[in-house]
This record gives sequence, structure tokens and C-alpha cells, in this order.
Amino acid sequence: MQTSKQHRKWLDLSLLTGIFFIMILILVVTNANLIHTFDHIIAELVQNNRTASKTHFFVFITTLGNPLPNIGFTLILVDWLVYSKYYRLLSFAALSILLGTLGNSAIKLLIQRPRPLHKLISIGGYSFPSGHSTSSIILLSVLMIITANLVRHKWQRILIDLLAIIMILLIGLSRIYLNVHYPSDVLGGYLFGITIVLITDYLILPIKTEDENK
Repeated sequence: MQTSKQHRKWLDLSLLTGIFFIMILILVVTNANLIHTFDHIIAELVQNNRTASKTHFFVFITTLGNPLPNIGFTLILVDWLVYSKYYRLLSFAALSILLGTLGNSAIKLLIQRPRPLHKLISIGGYSFPSGHSTSSIILLSVLMIITANLVRHKWQRILIDLLAIIMILLIGLSRIYLNVHYPSDVLGGYLFGITIVLITDYLILPIKTEDENK
């Protein structure tokens, strides 16, 4: 459980990430030079010195963020939360995933940003925000928050958090490396996803009372 101070911090942070997401969205919609410069610099850094082994690695990583693995992970998580009767955490996880999925699809259809040319893998649909980045940060942030609530040993929480953060970053990098997304798509997906998780955490998860803090 969180203290009231921590609870308030999540709301403040969600407002901050939400504002940054809206700023990125506006830059994308207006086709601003700033977003083109950002995308060019980051994409050049990530895609520089491509090799066959790197490409195979990132193709594998990107498949971990595909819908089927995400559905499988979600079902396992939901089943375990139901079995363990953690209904508040279940509501938090389900609402975060639902809002993230529906929101990402709606924004894609609204913005209709074309994907980059010369993709290394075949893929359709629109580009902004990155669905892989959104889903990975939502699923793994949900996992980290559940871990923070249920795992007692600090070293176990740190290990889970570290692995989750590495996986989030790798999935985002894979989308840029394979040129199926612009870097701003990935950044937008991260900002949108974490905003959803933080707001849902604030609305659903309980806080410690004064007596529980003593």
C-alpha cells in the first residue's frame, strides 16, 4: 500500500507525463521541424552499424511485444490475481490494460501518421503512438506496481524492476532499429502508457491510513 504522499505524487507525475505526451502529439500533428530533427538524430544512432546478428536479436525482442505474447501474459496475470483474490489489484491491472489498448488504437486512427519507409519487417497500420511501446510499459509497469504491493524482499523487487525496465527499453529500441516506428512514436507510446498506469493507480489502489502508518 502507498502513503497519501506517495499517492499524490502519482497523480502529479501522471499530469506531467500527460502534458509531455500532448506536446509530442501536437509536434507530430503539426509536422514540426523539431520532431523531424529528434527522429532523425535518434534513428541514426540506433540504426547505425546494423548487422545480421543485431537484426535477428531485435526481431526476436520485438516479437515479445506482439499481441499474442501480451494476451498470454495478461491472461496469466489475471488468472493469478483472481486465484489469489487480489481483486483491487485485478481491477487496477484490467483497467490499465483496457484503457491503454483502446486509447492507443483511437489515437492511431485519429492521427493516422504513416510508418517510416524501408522497414526491415512487414507491418501495416499507423505509426503514432507505438503500440508495442504502450503495451510493454503498461504491462510491465503494472507488474512492477503489483510487485511493490506483494513482494516483501527488497532485492526481489529491485530485480523484477530492473528486468522490466530493460525489457521496456529493448522493445522500444527494437521498433526504431527495425524502422517500423519513428523515435517520437516510441516516446509517445511510453508517455501515454505510463500516464494511463499512474492515473489508474491513483484512482483504484488504496492508500495507508494514519493508523496503518503508525
